[in-house]
Amino acid sequence: MCSTTMPQELADGYNRFVSDRVDEQQKLYQQLAEGQSPHTLVISCADSRVDPATIFGAAPGELFVIRNVANIVPPHSAYSAEPNAHLAGTAAALEFAVGHLQVSRIVVMGHAKCGGVAAALGNAQNPDAKPEPDSGRYYIDQWVGLMDEDGSAAVTESPELDQDGLQLCLEHKNVRRALARLRDFPFIDQAMGEGRLTLHGAWFSIASAELFWLQDDGQFLSVEAGG
Repeated sequence: MCSTTMPQELADGYNRFVSDRVDEQQKLYQQLAEGQSPHTLVISCADSRVDPATIFGAAPGELFVIRNVANIVPPHSAYSAEPNAHLAGTAAALEFAVGHLQVSRIVVMGHAKCGGVAAALGNAQNPDAKPEPDSGRYYIDQWVGLMDEDGSAAVTESPELDQDGLQLCLEHKNVRRALARLRDFPFIDQAMGEGRLTLHGAWFSIASAELFWLQDDGQFLSVEAGG
């Protein structure tokens, strides 16, 4: 049975939200009640330390956000015509954002010390381990299994890297992979071909609160404040 008592931390937060809400913000919410028109779709990790709206200083209604473990985009081939197709939640959000909300861009944003990436890296370093239903990470292992190819590549291609280096390598690879998979969705490919959608990659350092942007050469460069 669900508890009907609001947790104190959430109640305190809501009280701050109400007390800080000025007339201008109230007008914004009244406008948003009529519909939404976000300019950007952000695909981000579910990690509580990485909030796209905070990082980009976005107001309500500006960002449409998909959050999952390790900001993964499943491949288009993972879906089928079956109504109960596995992993369809991300695809449905993509379809809605691009086809109905007409967002102008998609940003895939990875981050440092990602637990999902760490799990995928651990699996790559222990390839004989299999997901076990009673392991406490059964669904996690199946989900981050979508990083198996890049995890194996990170381990085999960069033997000189320590664990932190391999973690960063895979975090970057995972962003690039997500962008490549996005292009395989027909409605995304069409929108890009029509010049109304662009794709971008980013990576956020939690410790320094610094954002890095993916360049055409595949490297991530720090974003200069005010630039």
